[in-house]
Amino acid sequence: MEIKNGIPVSPGVAIAPALVLDSESFRIPRRFIRKDEVETELKRFELARSRALGEISDIRDSVHSVAKEEVGLIFDAHMRMLEDPLITKEIPEKIKTKRYTPEYAVSRVFKKIVKPIKELNDAYFIQRVNDFYDIQKRLLRNLLGQRAHDLSKLDRKVVVVAHDLTPSQTATLDKKMVAGFITDVGGATSHTAILANALGIPAVVGLGTISGDISGGDVMIVDGKSGRVIINPDDATRAKYEARGQGYLDREKRMYEAAAKAERTTKDGENVNLYANIEWDDEIELALRLGADGVGLFRTEFIYSKFGAHPTEEQHFEIYKRAHAALQGKTLTLRTMDFGADKFASEVGLEKEENPFLGCRSIRLSLREPHLLITQVRAALRAALLGPTRLMLPMVGSVEEFRAGKLIVDNVKADLDREGIAYRKDVPLGMMVEVPSAALTIDSFVEESDFFSIGTNDLVQYTLAVDRNNQYVANLFKHTSPAVLRLIKMVIDNAIANNKPVSVCGEMAGEARYAVILLGFGLRDFSVGPTSMPELRTLMSRVTVEEAKKLADKAMSLSSADEITDLLEAEVERLLPSEEFGE
Repeated sequence: MEIKNGIPVSPGVAIAPALVLDSESFRIPRRFIRKDEVETELKRFELARSRALGEISDIRDSVHSVAKEEVGLIFDAHMRMLEDPLITKEIPEKIKTKRYTPEYAVSRVFKKIVKPIKELNDAYFIQRVNDFYDIQKRLLRNLLGQRAHDLSKLDRKVVVVAHDLTPSQTATLDKKMVAGFITDVGGATSHTAILANALGIPAVVGLGTISGDISGGDVMIVDGKSGRVIINPDDATRAKYEARGQGYLDREKRMYEAAAKAERTTKDGENVNLYANIEWDDEIELALRLGADGVGLFRTEFIYSKFGAHPTEEQHFEIYKRAHAALQGKTLTLRTMDFGADKFASEVGLEKEENPFLGCRSIRLSLREPHLLITQVRAALRAALLGPTRLMLPMVGSVEEFRAGKLIVDNVKADLDREGIAYRKDVPLGMMVEVPSAALTIDSFVEESDFFSIGTNDLVQYTLAVDRNNQYVANLFKHTSPAVLRLIKMVIDNAIANNKPVSVCGEMAGEARYAVILLGFGLRDFSVGPTSMPELRTLMSRVTVEEAKKLADKAMSLSSADEITDLLEAEVERLLPSEEFGE
């Protein structure tokens, strides 16, 4: 028996024999053609491209039937790539002028596309490279008459093991036969990870050399929640995880039932608000069904992926209008665009950066290219007439940055007044606390910001200097680091002392083992993914504030992240015993 740890990307437990996929390395049979072959080869390329478009269209339609509509946008993007001039013009041009075979022309053009992206050495873009490889492989398979591994028609349950899976491969997995999958590479925000979650397939990525370390037929256990993979488990371990897997299936139903009966307070009657983190606007309905008190984090990035780098004011407005209609009077907290020049540098006229995650992104990009923020704020202030609205600036690192953002909002209000356009004038303006410099100087912000939301994902990453999507250091990404906990407590203490609303909207708020210590720190507003709400509602109804405070004090006396984690997990086991919920 061997145990390996990777990056968890889709929860659940899978137990089945391994199906190891070979790496697809296509051998180009020849590189050049004769002059009299040009027309024929051009037609062969166009036929391969047409077939590739048809295949992607079919995949997109099949994904729409089992997952949220926005997941299909991944394959809409693949189809747009196949219509890009780099494909439709440059490849045929190389066939005509250089007399390349279509296969060689494809490989040369895609190498040209991928090389500068990989040289960015940026986690986000490295994960996007997989999409280009997906399209290249599809074109080459159609040109060479080869068939891809057909993962949609299997005759037995398997755990798929691969160096990597393309989004197309993931989307066509047979959920009845693919119990789970694991890969050597990948990150939590890749399209493959997003699809695994949407399809409900347990998955762990970033396992290094797992595809070369095992053989087909080895029995695999995949724990998609912890990121643990067990190869050829002994009988006792297998029995344990079989029970855990069944428990996972039962847990959600039982937790929903318990949450429906639970009080919306702590055991001793303290009010606790559960707000929703919204990735796409169609999630609001689900969040309300699960008892959300409003939206604590409305991620607006999907608007840019849907409409491009420059959505119009009206496009923003229509999205916010629909959100308010769904919320029916509950609060909508809009976070302004939270990405950087790494995502669309050329579209906003910026040069590529060597280290974009420490570069011109989020509030910094908004201040450098204020027209982007102005368009968004105009729409948000107008839409605020339709329901309670809060605006939130991301990645604020200094008082100067917040004041500059606030000035833009004030100028937008003045512009709307001059134009005679109706808007809500008293929209609160708050900030994300996700940069250590902001947490350390939080006392400087309490007179400036109307509210605070602690983004623990980035706060942990920046505090510990750990990229959680990097398979080599992901194990060092720990929410329970004493350094991180001290920063969080400092922010909560200052906000409470100054009567400013404060919430936590990172993953930490949505996990039971961390939620208890946050409650002990004084937090009463949690903003979490909708599916985390039943567990949190049940948990909060079973713990008193005094119990949570004592736990927090004890945790803060410890010096090791692992010791703190063990303490918190023991408390959650007491409050949500596994024998009750079947986990």
